[in-house]
Amino acid sequence: MSEPLECIEAFAGACEGPVEYRHALSASGRSFPRCARHWAQRLEKEQELSRRYPVRPPADWSPLDAGEAWDEEGY
Repeated sequence: MSEPLECIEAFAGACEGPVEYRHALSASGRSFPRCARHWAQRLEKEQELSRRYPVRPPADWSPLDAGEAWDEEGY
């Protein structure tokens, strides 16, 4: 018999919905068990991070602005 999964963010409380291993959102490839509520919050955070730190430079970006370089590969 297997142990029931516990949400990785259970310490924060207010877990809701089924706890499942969710897809990895980082390059590590590791999946973590999260309840439906904390998974939705994690997806929102990922969207915010992607918006704030895009892989491609913004359309109005210029290296002349601050002497910065942008790695086109995103790494």
